[in-house]
Amino acid sequence: MIRYLIKNNLKLMLRNKWTIAVMILGPVFVTALLSSAFEDLMASYEATEEFQVGYRMEEESNLKDSIEVIKEAGKESGISFVEYPGGKIKELMEHNDLAGFVEIGRENYTVYESADYVTEGITLEYFLNRCMKEGTWQALKETIPSLEEENTALPVQKIDYLPAVEAKDYYGIIEIVYFCWMCVVCLSNVLTGEKKNGIERKYQVTNLSGIKLYFSKWLPIVIATTAEMAVSVTVTIVLFDIHWGNLLPSAGILLLLIMASAAFGLMLYYLFKNLAVTVIVLFTAVWFMGFFGGSFETYMFSSTPDVLKNSSPIYHVNRTLVEYSCMGHSGYTNSCIFYMLAMILICSCIAILVDGVRKRGRA
Repeated sequence: MIRYLIKNNLKLMLRNKWTIAVMILGPVFVTALLSSAFEDLMASYEATEEFQVGYRMEEESNLKDSIEVIKEAGKESGISFVEYPGGKIKELMEHNDLAGFVEIGRENYTVYESADYVTEGITLEYFLNRCMKEGTWQALKETIPSLEEENTALPVQKIDYLPAVEAKDYYGIIEIVYFCWMCVVCLSNVLTGEKKNGIERKYQVTNLSGIKLYFSKWLPIVIATTAEMAVSVTVTIVLFDIHWGNLLPSAGILLLLIMASAAFGLMLYYLFKNLAVTVIVLFTAVWFMGFFGGSFETYMFSSTPDVLKNSSPIYHVNRTLVEYSCMGHSGYTNSCIFYMLAMILICSCIAILVDGVRKRGRA
C-alpha cells in the first residue's frame, strides 16, 4: 500500500510543471543575479603590474645624488620613473597615462596620484617613504659609525583563514542550498488534492499507520527534490562553471539537507494543516535562517555575530559546502551533519505525534 502511495504522490508532483520549473531555474536565475552583483566585492586581490611615474627635481635638491639609486630601486619594485622637467603636472599625467608624479624640492617632496591608479598610488607612497627612511639611516650610519640597527622581534601567530572564493562559485552553491529548503512546495498538488477530496479521512479506515502515511509524503519530496537539484546543479555548472570541490561529500551533505528540509516543511504542514500558512511560515523561517546564514550577504563579509550565524542550520550547510569548494575539506562537516540528522529526527517525530493527536481528537 505504501509503495502505491509513494508512486502515486510522485506522479501527482510531476504534473505540477510550474513548481518543477521554479525549483530548477530559480537557483540559476538568483545565482546569475547575485554573483554579478557581488563579483567585485569577492574578487581576489591582484598585484599591480609595472607602472610609470613622472618626476621633477630642483637643482639644489638634497636627493640629486640619490635619484639614480632611487630609479634603479624603483625598477626592481615595478615602478618606472620618467623625468619631465617642464609642463603642468596634471596635463603630463593625463597625456602620458602616469600613475603618479613626484615633485622633488630642496628638502622635501610632493606626490601626486591619479584617481585611476589608486593601488599604484599607495605603492608609490610606500616606496618613497621606504627610500627616505633608508637614506636617513645610511646618513646616520656615516655620521655615527658605531650606530647599529635595532632588531625588533615581532610575535608571529598563525591564524586560520578561508581562501578566496569567486562570487559565482559561492552563490552557485549557496542558492542551491537555499531552494532546497523550500522543497515541501513540490508536494502542493498532493496536499491540496487530499484536503479537497477528503482523502485524509479515508486513510483512517485503512490499516496504514501514521508513520507510513508520513513517509509516503516525505519520501516523494526527497526523491523529486533530489532529481530537480541534480538538474539545477548541472545547469549552473555548464553555464557558470561552478566548482563544487569535493563532489561525493558535497552530494552527501545536499542529500541530508533535502531530507531535513522535507521533514521541516512537513512538520509545519502537520502543525497548521493549511498549505498557504505553511508556505508563508516556511518562507519566513528560511529567509531569516538564510539572512544570518549568508544566502544573500556573503557570510565571509557579514558583521552578524557568530552566535546568530551558528544558530542557523543554513549557515552550517553553506559553510561546509563552500569550504569543500575552495579547500576540499571543512571543519563544519560534523556540526552540519548533526544539525541535519537532528532536524530529520525531531521534525519527523513532531509531525507524526501532531497528526496522531489530531486523529484521536476526531475519533
